Formats: sequence, structure tokens, C-alpha cells
Amino acid sequence: MGQEKPLLFPTSHPVRLLTYLVFTVFVWFYRIRKIMPREVRNQKSPYLLLSNHVGYWDPFLIGHLLPRFTHFVSSDAAFKTRLTRFFLPRLGAIPIQKNVRDTRAVRAIAGVIRQGDNVGLFPEAVRNWDGTTLPIDPSIGKLVKMLQVPVIGSVSRGMNLFNPRWSKKVRRTHLEIEYQLLLDREEIRHMDPAAIHRRIVSALQHDEVDYQRVHRHPIRSRRRAEHINHTLFLCPACAAIDSFDVRGNEFWCTSCSHHLHIDPYGFFQLKHGDQLYFDNIRDWYRWQEGRLAVIVRQHLISGDPGWLFRDENSLVYGSRPDADFTLLGRADVCLYSDRVELYFPRDGHTIRLAIRDLLTINPQVHEKLEISYPGAVYRCIGGRPGVSGLKWEVAVNVIWKEMGQMQKLSPYIKV
Repeated sequence: MGQEKPLLFPTSHPVRLLTYLVFTVFVWFYRIRKIMPREVRNQKSPYLLLSNHVGYWDPFLIGHLLPRFTHFVSSDAAFKTRLTRFFLPRLGAIPIQKNVRDTRAVRAIAGVIRQGDNVGLFPEAVRNWDGTTLPIDPSIGKLVKMLQVPVIGSVSRGMNLFNPRWSKKVRRTHLEIEYQLLLDREEIRHMDPAAIHRRIVSALQHDEVDYQRVHRHPIRSRRRAEHINHTLFLCPACAAIDSFDVRGNEFWCTSCSHHLHIDPYGFFQLKHGDQLYFDNIRDWYRWQEGRLAVIVRQHLISGDPGWLFRDENSLVYGSRPDADFTLLGRADVCLYSDRVELYFPRDGHTIRLAIRDLLTINPQVHEKLEISYPGAVYRCIGGRPGVSGLKWEVAVNVIWKEMGQMQKLSPYIKV
């Protein structure tokens, strides 16, 4: 008799049991509501689970509430700490390289499905910043067509109030996760990938701002503004970049008098300043994306050799792509028209990274800026709380677009 093939992404039963117990208590403590119809409860394995993506705890909560275990696809950056490197492989996580088309991950997903297990993934590819579902790549339709297994969809409502991407802590509020059977085998057999994609996009749409205007669920926290400057990096009053300080439920620009309070429902109120430009994070986020693109293009046209912005006194770690990070020291991280510079004032050393050669640049775990370059990865942590890594991703996407490097653009950034 031939030997049985080893399972792909095997799990540890003790770790699974521990995780189950922890999140059983978590769901009870925060009173998280589950909406699950009978056809989802009774759905047999294997199936594909698709969900909108907002918070750090999404895969744990969404997977926990289902009656059958799910292997989740996870960014390889999530495996970089000792804790996650221990737990994620033992929970059967499937690593994927962020912002890069990874054919190995597709083969891994297909292999897990073939062995009779379920796979969960977030087709937005990243956690969204403002509670609004991001564009979903049409390739998801091809993946579903290839796998030929039922598709379960889940939508989290209230997650951007409970566990927004920019906050390190959860806040007590109403959170519900609703599941539905999106597609059965027969439907998949008769639909083309484009129609499958349209069905998924429609089912996973959620706008937290519109939802909250109607439902008005209170956020029970005294730190509703904490770390919101990870997301909101451009002042609408004076156009200063990364100028916000935060305390409790308030944040303000240190370059002008614009000062805001976040009310118990997550909306902004003017405390000091000339006018309230935006009363919510979604509209502000969309405005600043376009405004920063204009600022970057003006800088490029001017031919100014100086830096556009910089993060002073950042902790910088470096590694090879598949190795652990080691501390390199404190540096000023500066964006120029054609390069990123890491200047270490202690010894006068400078690392220069040509923007044309950058592979990826974006906020990763806990919104630390991660820069991937041929043969090296750098992780930068701002010298003060709330330094935004998002501004780097937006600005470099503008420069890449002007260089004609369209294949590198993040699909969720509109520049």
C-alpha cells in the first residue's frame, strides 16, 4: 500500500482547543451577535468562505462562529512575530504575499479544498480603513469557478466601531456577523466568472458610516480617537501632513487650530477651528487620498530635490525576505521624488532605496510601515504614537503611476 500524502497546513488540536475556548469567552464578553441561516449551519465541507475585512480579529471571530473549522489565508507579514509564528501555522493559516499575485497561494487553496477542508479569505486583500468595502479583484470569480465548491459569505457590521484597523484596542459596541450561502455548486457550474464576481461584490458591500447614521450604536470607550492619525494624516484646514495629536476622544492639528471631538457614535464634532470639513472618517479618508496625490504631483512637476515628507526618529528593523527582523537603529525616513532614504544620524549612515525598484510599501501589522526591496525588507515604527504608514503607500503609488509602473499599484488606492 502506498503512503498517504501528508495534509497541507495541518493544525494542532491543543492550539485549536485553546483558541476555541478563548474566543468563546471573547464572543460572550463582548456580546457579539451571529446571524446564520440553516443552510449555512448545515453546509458540509469543503466550502469557500468570503468576508469583508476590517479588524485584526476578523478571521478568528468569523471562523469561530462557524460550526466547521476553516483555514484562513493570511498575509505573510502576519507571520513575522514570535507569537504569530507559533499560533498561525498551528491554526492551519495559508500564507500569501501581500499586494503580489501569488500563484503558490492559489495552488495551496486548491490543495486544502481537495483534501476536504474549508478555506476562508478576504477578497479585498487588505483590511479597509474606514469601514467601507474595498474593490474586489475580478480574479475571485475565476478562483470560485476553478474550485467548484459552495461559497459562504459573511458581512461584519459594526466592526469598524468595535475594532477599526487604526486602533490597537477593541471598543465595546454592537457587532453582528451575518452569514449567507452565496453560491451552491449548481449555480457555480452555470455562471461565468464575471457573474460570480458581481454576486460576491454585491453580497460583501458594507458602508459603516451609512449603517451607523441609521442605527446609532454607541461606542463605549473613553479613547475613541486613539490612533486615528494612523488613518487621517492630512489636515483639511491647513494641509499639514502627519500633524495630528490625539488624546481620549479628541484629536487636533498641531500646525493650526483645527480640533475635533469624536462623539459616542463615531462622528466628528468641531471643538475649535473655522469649520467642520468632515463629520466622518470615510469622507475625510477619500478626500485626503486625492489631495495628497495632487501634492505629490506638484512636487514632481516642480523638480524640487528636497524631501516631500519624513518620519523623524523612527525605529528601523531590517531583514532578508524570509528571515527575522533585527534592529538597525533610529533613522529619519524621508520620501524624495525618486527614492526613499533611511538616514541614521548616530553614525551618519544612509540607506537609499530607488522608488523604481521598490517591490511593495505599505502599513502592515499594527500599522508599521514595511518596505520590500530586492533582497531586503525594512520595517519602520514612527518616533511618536500615530505616525501614519498609509501616507507612504498613497504617495509612492502616485509616483509609481507617474513612472508607468502600473503593475505595482494598490487596487484600493485611487490616485
